[in-house]
Amino acid sequence: MAIAKLLLANVDPVATMLQMSESNQKDPADVPDVIRQLGEVLPARGRVLLIPHNYPDPDALASAAGMYLLLSRQFGIRGQILFTGTVSRAENRELLRQIRYSWGLVSRESPPSRTVPCILLDTSPWSTNVTIPPYAEPVAVIDHHPLKRNARPAKELFVEIQSGAGATCTMIYKYLKMCDIAIPKWLATVMAYAIASETLDLSRDSTEEDLQAYVELLARANLSQLGRIRHAPLPRMYYVSLQEAMRNAFVYGRVVWTTIEAVQQPEIVAEVADMLHRMERITWAFCVAWMNGRLLISIRSSDPRARCGRLLNRQIGKRGTAGGHHHMAAGFIDVSELDAAGREQSCRDLVRGLVTSIERRSHGGSAEDEELPPAQRLVDVLDVMPGDGAREGEAENDA
Repeated sequence: MAIAKLLLANVDPVATMLQMSESNQKDPADVPDVIRQLGEVLPARGRVLLIPHNYPDPDALASAAGMYLLLSRQFGIRGQILFTGTVSRAENRELLRQIRYSWGLVSRESPPSRTVPCILLDTSPWSTNVTIPPYAEPVAVIDHHPLKRNARPAKELFVEIQSGAGATCTMIYKYLKMCDIAIPKWLATVMAYAIASETLDLSRDSTEEDLQAYVELLARANLSQLGRIRHAPLPRMYYVSLQEAMRNAFVYGRVVWTTIEAVQQPEIVAEVADMLHRMERITWAFCVAWMNGRLLISIRSSDPRARCGRLLNRQIGKRGTAGGHHHMAAGFIDVSELDAAGREQSCRDLVRGLVTSIERRSHGGSAEDEELPPAQRLVDVLDVMPGDGAREGEAENDA
């Protein structure tokens, strides 16, 4: 409607929109250093690819959408969200439906004739969880995962890594706030959900800045839309995988773990780990599954000394890769060249190594090769906490 009015008034709509974009930009003297430094690596015109990690989660997708808005309003540059891997988790699919900016899959993109600058979000070039197309040249990295020891960022690269932040989305929100950019209601909804999802409703590895960003975004969010994301319909295959995970679950002290024979999408591995970690009297939980020649692992802990990322890196070593935070981490082992027996042995070795390391931490340094007592299958654990029966009775009376 606005463009039609401009045409009727014999005004060039493109020139007018560019002028409006320029009018939204701050005077260079008023631009915060971090925004100015980001602008220095961006092209004067054209497009910039926004690339989150493979199989992007809500934090990665919402961060890309927030950066799209920043590029458009602050720098007058067109962004394009590109990623590798499917978005399969029901909540994540619903969130992706809410994103109104252009996005696509790397595999379906026609390679351009020249190099295109790109910004990596919630990942980095030295991570193994991102696919950077050969025609894309990273100019910026914005992430909240710890910097890997072998990382050697180029001097001309804009790099902001805040390993203390609970979500990359919080960092993008700060940029938008610095530039006084109004956030659309749908984007505020997506970003608020992303922060809550990444920090487990601010209960895991979150900061005051995460809390402030979440509260301010929630005030602008569409709560009905937020509810549709949180309670998206679940596919039947989800329950099949869940049944298998519960059937294969084992408990050893305050550790619970499970294996899933084969998964079609990696998000279920993290989701099962989160679910098991909620079990009472459990401090550690992890889930292992096979997918496309890889042994996937996702681990969670409420132990104050957990250092999950470091623990998983030590267990996987050169057989694969791992990364994460203090209370959560994920990784994989390449088992593509192993036969069925070899894959099973890799899984057993990983499980035993993790449980042994966790127990050694808990009990002050028992030997690595010490034989552990057998674990119990979750379905066979019949011991009930004192008072559970009373609570069950109360629940029946309430019903």
